[in-house]
Amino acid sequence: MRITKVETIQLKQHPRELILRIHTNEGIIGLGETNAKPDPVREMIHSVCAEILLGEDPRNIDKIWSTFYRVFNHHGFTGTEMRALSAIDIALWDILGKVFNQPIYRLLGGASRDKINVYNTCVGYMSNNDRDRFMTEPEKLAEELLKKGITNLKIWPFDELSKNYQGNYISPELMRKGIEPFRKIREAFGDQVGVALEGHGRWNLTSAIQIAKGLEEYKPLWLEDLVTIDNLDKLVKLKESTETPIGASERLFTRYGYQGLLEKGGADIVIADPAWTGGISEVKKIAAFAEVYGLPFAPHNCGGPILHVVNTHLCYNLPNLWMMETVRAFYETYYSDIITEVPEIIDGFICPPEGPGLGVELRPEVLQRSDLIYRVTDQNAGDGEIKVYNTSGQGDPWKTGLAN
Repeated sequence: MRITKVETIQLKQHPRELILRIHTNEGIIGLGETNAKPDPVREMIHSVCAEILLGEDPRNIDKIWSTFYRVFNHHGFTGTEMRALSAIDIALWDILGKVFNQPIYRLLGGASRDKINVYNTCVGYMSNNDRDRFMTEPEKLAEELLKKGITNLKIWPFDELSKNYQGNYISPELMRKGIEPFRKIREAFGDQVGVALEGHGRWNLTSAIQIAKGLEEYKPLWLEDLVTIDNLDKLVKLKESTETPIGASERLFTRYGYQGLLEKGGADIVIADPAWTGGISEVKKIAAFAEVYGLPFAPHNCGGPILHVVNTHLCYNLPNLWMMETVRAFYETYYSDIITEVPEIIDGFICPPEGPGLGVELRPEVLQRSDLIYRVTDQNAGDGEIKVYNTSGQGDPWKTGLAN
């Protein structure tokens, strides 16, 4: 088996996402995804990665991962390079599952639980306005989620408040405003609802410690990325200042980035993103690393539908899972437009698809959309020539003749 073609797919309606398809000479296609900054990743995949991938046996996942890591490491391996490798790694696992006719979680070591507990990150997207509601009506939002069996949520009311002083100072008035959603939810539901704080790296250490202390009486589930992750000693000092658990961090890349975090004791909950930090292969290793230190793992899951499915497989398998992040603003609005099956959340729990590989496929109509941005690099069997085709909003290039 060998890789014959590499495709990237973007949709202008969802500009943060990049979908990858890796084709083989046996007709098996693997799906991958990354997100946040798709255009440079697309260029990296076609200008650097495709030439290395074409002709390789896709079942040699560790070999391919290590090859790319060595290539990228020469000029800096984080950011665009690792997002590209993450999408590739996910697609290779999808292929491997299809080769052996098993879901990915089985290949990772099987199920560690019967179902996965989820929490909701209150993003707003398309018809969903959860982002505004956690400020304007947090009790109603929490009640709505609770009725669906979702007992934990994550919000970020302090983000906008950081603008006044660029995160260097927080006044008593701003502190009260940031705490308000936590206070209202706690007074309305007591311990029935857990609320985590996302910080997006907006605050300096002094202000972050003040926020942590100000929130303690409302018992947040955890504090996530209140400070930037560029200085681990800073994170350790924040952790030492509060009784609230510290979660860190989707901003780290590969097991090597997490080594210092764990050795310094900078986190109570380890968080990593399969679409950013190196794919399924690397998240499995990071979670195992966390397990050595007696820490739970929670994946970052604020991307597209393929990442959502990837995380169900990982969370089903990982023994030290904390809980799985989900975003109803995404899975209730557009995921089903992109993939053939979206894992359903029932009473606050989710399970992975049981089909081979990821257990889902790209919907055929995606390649017919008018907002399609498509690029492919392929290698014909005879001459070894690499061909690159581009199309934007012109439908499936393999049906329109643009790729002939």
